Amino acid sequence: MNGIKKKYIVYIMIFTIIIYAIVRYFNIVEGYIRSITKALMPFVAGAMMAYIINILMDAYEDLLLKRFNNKKIIRMIAIILAIFTFLLVIVLLLGIIIPQLVKILFSIMYTNPDNIKKVIVDISNNEWIDKALSMINIDINKIDVADYITKLIKSVMLSVGNVLTGVISGISGVFNTIISLFMAVVFAIYILCDKEKLSLQGDKLLRAFLPSKREWIIDTLKIFNTSFRNYFISQVKEAIILGVLLYIVMFIARLPYASSISILVGVTALIPVIGAYAGLFIGALMILTKSVQSMIIFIIVHTLVQQFENNIIYPRVVGSSVGLPGMWVIVAVTLGGSLGGVFGVMISVPVAAGLYFILKRETEKRL
Repeated sequence: MNGIKKKYIVYIMIFTIIIYAIVRYFNIVEGYIRSITKALMPFVAGAMMAYIINILMDAYEDLLLKRFNNKKIIRMIAIILAIFTFLLVIVLLLGIIIPQLVKILFSIMYTNPDNIKKVIVDISNNEWIDKALSMINIDINKIDVADYITKLIKSVMLSVGNVLTGVISGISGVFNTIISLFMAVVFAIYILCDKEKLSLQGDKLLRAFLPSKREWIIDTLKIFNTSFRNYFISQVKEAIILGVLLYIVMFIARLPYASSISILVGVTALIPVIGAYAGLFIGALMILTKSVQSMIIFIIVHTLVQQFENNIIYPRVVGSSVGLPGMWVIVAVTLGGSLGGVFGVMISVPVAAGLYFILKRETEKRL
């Protein structure tokens, strides 16, 4: 017993010394943590990339195994096809969206104040907007919107200038970014090639150091893997369907930027809850440079398509794949956004779904 007590006392003393050192030399420790985090980012990005590409790779392997028997060749072909598909989708998305956003940015930067006044007049003379504002007792004629928007555009132009200056000064970091991206891709390929071997090595570590917790850890990892996999696949399906539906309706209504906005809305739909509104805002801003009437039609069209997709298609496509009630989705997204920004929003739902499933299962066991 004395030996056990002495061991715990030693552990407490070591822990206290470590805590004191971290508090006393916080700035130095923080610098080391940032350096380590920065060095590990390519490998973290590579692991995330491998997880997403692995979903595509499994689909290609299942397809190829029906026709061929050589697993090594099938593995290499599946990896090449999955990486090519992943990169192709990213390049196509960036190639379509970025030029349109740049075009819109410059059109806003060089907008003539007279054109702004014309837009305001069009808005004030629009029957739909006039009725909507009258319902909330707002008289647009009493608001000096033109002056406000002119100041806003000047502020945007100044901000854009500062951003461009920062981009120009940061061009030297492009080379480091390319190297980091290359390392991430290479690391992802290594993970995909040796995923079974890595799984066996992880199992050996658990057997050696955490034998009593092995089953619990594996079970927990399986739950979160299922949650992330189902969430990712269902969100991609939903985003594709939403983008296609919006494009068809916009094409029929002859609205401008139909393809760009549809792809943009589809991509932003991958972000739960707030994604659809972000796509609506950016799309409305893009169409506003063409016509106020078209912008109003787009807002109505987007709202109708979104409601149809949420109430008819989403339950059938996604269903209970994630298994998280709507109330907790909102809570998860809010917490995720506060802690991790856009990235936190995207991973908050599957993480919360996994925790919800574990808590629900354990509660049912105890009852």
